[in-house]
Amino acid sequence: MVPVSSRVSIRKRWFIGIVTAVSISLIWVPAQRTEESARVVVAGAADVIKAGQTVTIRQKTALFPSALTKNSHLTDLKASYYGAKGEVLRISSVKDEMSYIQSDSRGDLWLPTWYATKEAALSQEISPLSLQLRSSGSLYLAPGSGVRWPVTAAGMSLVAVAQWKDWYGVIIPPAKWKDDYQIYRPAMMWVQGKDIASKQTLPDGLLDGESELSTDVVRNLTEFLFKKGTSSPYVKKLLGEPQVRETSRNQEQSSSKPMILGETWRYELRDVHYTATFSPAGKLVASEWTMPATGVFERRGAGDDYEFTYHFAAVPPLKTIEADPAWRNQGSLNYTFLLEASEDVLLLKGDDGGYSGMHDHSSLYAIDRSTGKKLWQEDAGFGWYTAVIDKDREHVTMFSAYNPVIKNYQARVRHIRLSDGKVLWEVKPKNEFGLTMTAVQDAIVLDEPLNLHETRSLLSVLDQETGKLRWKKTLTGDHRLLSQGDDPYILIEQNGRLEGYDPVTGKAVWYDNVGKRTMDDPTRDSYFTGGHRYDPIAPADLTTRWMLLGSQWVLFNTRTGEREGVYPASEMERFEVLDERYLLVQRALNGKYFSGATAYETVLYDSVEGKEVWTLKGRAARGIIEGERVYLTLNGIPAAVNQKTGSVIWKMDHSLQAKEDVSHLVGSSYGILDRYLLISLGSDLVVLNKETGKSLGRLQHVITGNVDLREQYARNGALNITEHEVLVGTVNGAFIRYDRAELEARLDELL
Repeated sequence: MVPVSSRVSIRKRWFIGIVTAVSISLIWVPAQRTEESARVVVAGAADVIKAGQTVTIRQKTALFPSALTKNSHLTDLKASYYGAKGEVLRISSVKDEMSYIQSDSRGDLWLPTWYATKEAALSQEISPLSLQLRSSGSLYLAPGSGVRWPVTAAGMSLVAVAQWKDWYGVIIPPAKWKDDYQIYRPAMMWVQGKDIASKQTLPDGLLDGESELSTDVVRNLTEFLFKKGTSSPYVKKLLGEPQVRETSRNQEQSSSKPMILGETWRYELRDVHYTATFSPAGKLVASEWTMPATGVFERRGAGDDYEFTYHFAAVPPLKTIEADPAWRNQGSLNYTFLLEASEDVLLLKGDDGGYSGMHDHSSLYAIDRSTGKKLWQEDAGFGWYTAVIDKDREHVTMFSAYNPVIKNYQARVRHIRLSDGKVLWEVKPKNEFGLTMTAVQDAIVLDEPLNLHETRSLLSVLDQETGKLRWKKTLTGDHRLLSQGDDPYILIEQNGRLEGYDPVTGKAVWYDNVGKRTMDDPTRDSYFTGGHRYDPIAPADLTTRWMLLGSQWVLFNTRTGEREGVYPASEMERFEVLDERYLLVQRALNGKYFSGATAYETVLYDSVEGKEVWTLKGRAARGIIEGERVYLTLNGIPAAVNQKTGSVIWKMDHSLQAKEDVSHLVGSSYGILDRYLLISLGSDLVVLNKETGKSLGRLQHVITGNVDLREQYARNGALNITEHEVLVGTVNGAFIRYDRAELEARLDELL
């Protein structure tokens, strides 16, 4: 029975008995060889369908993995694909009332042949009707079909969505609608008018919070009735006014074209959410059902309707929180990250999120910190770039390998004034491939490979203010440039020896025999998200920092060349630096490589005492210490633990099993407010009560997410909080500033 409220009402009498579905099993059925042609004579049709014939579907229908017969289980048809009205298909063969279709993209499928006839074109879509059927009636494959089933095979109460003369097309939901890797969709069968005991038009607003129709019934209606191009008035009539409207994701697939931002409607029920996204013209382009799940946490579509998805979430659906930002800057590329900041300017990275030949555009741009107005922008095309700010935070030096103006590779180092984007000097190195750049004090350091294997390179040191060459040095053998902006010296590790060079004179000031490295440096891995977190708003002094030197991680003082702490290096470990004392170490417990393990534990390591403080099962990340607590994510779920004991104080509500991990869904570091925590989880910027871990919801108009090969950018610059600001990067080109006090006051209203 469909769940309905206990009070007696007209709606209740209409809908009692509507059966809803849910499926599992994936059974391969071999293709059934058939005759060359068949004459379709059902319901007055006299069309002849032949093998090899190209036909047009006249009415939307499910496509089936096997030919249907009267012995088919009506609620276990395993239909994942729909044939759209107007779609052209080639018939491979026919069998009775079914046509066999072979497709490279869809595989082998069966079409009820009636839907390719002229008579099917006369069927009409109708407003959904609740039908009460007579027990003596039948359900037909098509009007007048010889393939039929007793009404009891699907239930006495069904919903009709189409009409052909005195016949009604009714939705037949699958008994089980999903398994681990497949979504099964409702099909449409037909019932004759004489077999209908009563009918009532379904009321409008099925998701407005007042409807007594079950969510599963509504879900099946959206599956069958909605398609790309469905109008927003139609959706609103059927589902009602959404609880929330917000800016959509970018609908333009090409980053070479202007972004297209439409509107997303959110229907937020207690346990399930439904979103419908429309183009600026009000046409449906995507939809999604979000529901908690266990075992599989991902987005999946049915058939080849890739924009119409289900999101099986590890956490309960999040209620939207309306909160007005101080400003919202709209960029030209999907992903926005904060790189650096001065008192008046925010420096951002824009990126299309592509890689491996699919990366076409990236940008460096500045916006006014008080107004959000864009000040200037430099485009880097599909080449990677590096940007380093000077000590006074008034200029940025940018190395880019590709020039989109001339549409060719061209190495350029440009010194740019932050306030207005004026290029103060420019240098063009000879080799654009493999060149790395960093800043040390008032110098720009370029490391330019001289051969393919990078066993020889040219180190050039430029004056940051003028761009003039100070000195250069040829490096040979196994060598690395380890410098960062605050370092007093240029750090070069070469053939087992680390030396600090004066950036003005080029003379060595100190050295340390570190020995040969025993493992690859994970900080050079593009997917690495450990080590020190760089805060663009208030950078920490990292002149003393952890480096992989020889067989150890060394807490190295770059001013004196002295070691202040060590931690043994292991291929099976990664760690985050929480502060000058503590490391949060992730340890793989099996497999040959860290990233390939299936089990992990996490250790808090005290580098002063040289001991492990506590151990947690699972992979903890994004750690930050506040008082006696460590806020972190544990297998991707936000949590708080006691800093001294490691005991879990709270974890956000979730449906994960012990060994399941959704760490890839975490798209930012924590943002800590006085009473709340913010963190990007999936596509949402989630708000948590700091004391209890209870979710207050998600912020409206903020679409977040993670993206491959930009994880460290996200960790550093997707979410940053100051005494007065909350700064948020998104995945639809927006960068948003909230007034911190106003946001906290708004959140207080929800308690």
